Amino acid sequence: MAIKRRKKRVPQLKYTKNQKIGWHVSYRDPVSGMPRRHRFGLVSREKAEAAYHEWMASHLRGETVILKKSSSRRKLDEQLTAPSPTTKGVRAEIIPGSLIHITTGFINFEESRVGEEGGPRRQGTITRKTCDYRTSFAREFLKFLNSLHGQGAVGRMRLADLTMHDVESYNRLLVEADYSASQVKKRLQVVKAIIDRAGRPEHDEQLLPWNWDSRDVKHGKATKPRQLPTLRQLKLVLSECNTQYSAMVWMAIGCGFGPRDLAAVRVGQFDETGYDLRRGKTGMERYGETPPMVWKTIAKHLSVDNRQNGQLMFITQRGFPLVHGKSNSIQLWWARVRRKLGKEGKGIGGFYTLRHLGATEFGTRRGTASGQEGTSLGDMKRWLGHSASSAVADVYLRDVKPEQRELIEWVRESLQTGKADLKED
Repeated sequence: MAIKRRKKRVPQLKYTKNQKIGWHVSYRDPVSGMPRRHRFGLVSREKAEAAYHEWMASHLRGETVILKKSSSRRKLDEQLTAPSPTTKGVRAEIIPGSLIHITTGFINFEESRVGEEGGPRRQGTITRKTCDYRTSFAREFLKFLNSLHGQGAVGRMRLADLTMHDVESYNRLLVEADYSASQVKKRLQVVKAIIDRAGRPEHDEQLLPWNWDSRDVKHGKATKPRQLPTLRQLKLVLSECNTQYSAMVWMAIGCGFGPRDLAAVRVGQFDETGYDLRRGKTGMERYGETPPMVWKTIAKHLSVDNRQNGQLMFITQRGFPLVHGKSNSIQLWWARVRRKLGKEGKGIGGFYTLRHLGATEFGTRRGTASGQEGTSLGDMKRWLGHSASSAVADVYLRDVKPEQRELIEWVRESLQTGKADLKED
């Protein structure tokens, strides 16, 4: 009997006015299977077809660019790749103790700190994701210095050649690229780590000739206020959920689980009374009572998808974890739901909005007439599942805003009763 093979789909050139996308082609990442889109922009059909044929040739050769850069990343790349008319190139020569030599040691050390996924976190270890970010920040800083002092400069520059102006210029460039305050801070922390590493014996115990703390510091964009969905939006999202996604939505609201938490949770870690698991990201203990609505949706999901104890509770249609590598099927599903809602889904935010919603509900609980205490700072930090500072946890320990009261009360009642009325009033 002949084996029926699936016909390979050839990406087609398409046009849409939505979000000013224009001419584009949709295809699947050959490695992860994730859907991707390559834009040609709002150009004439002739230019789009010429660009499409050129893209197809690269795609068939396996040279398709699959990494999507943020607007801030694109702005920064444009600055780093732009040649400076005032600097001269230097020979591509690497001397011992140079900045590139020091940074290579830093990158190797970061690689050695990567811990095992899913197990208890050993002190001093980091996740693969954190390692990738820190090493990319280190390379980005070297690229900036080359753009400032000439190609190959980092192979000849020692720590004494690094000026305060260099660091301040890098700081200013990050701010002008519209990075958030958190992203700017993380990049400068990597720069400081490279400087500190120069003091090791193998790098001749180099010292910075100027005071790091005396530099002028510029901060990135302030964090925008967290916007919660409206009650109508939440009901519309729930109406689009099957048993698996319904369980994930209520676990995000009732227990504060993000995409990676949901991808790692296993059958048996939840029961009708409570849950107890260790969060791989930080190794913090994560336990608490299981809200009736959360257990009801989990039980319904497990009755449909018969998973055994110890197996992942949620998987993709292809049997992969929900989040693996750079693939995040939860975010893809959430984006599809938002697009389907159209104007109704405008301003609904990402999937993490549900975690913020749940934290707001949990943090605004108050004691009862029987003498029960309300949510404490320790309870809030445990519910969030990481060693958040008191300032972060205290964000949610406040009274409900009047415009959010209807939403929070509906969520609280649904979690406690296990019943959610999705009908519109």
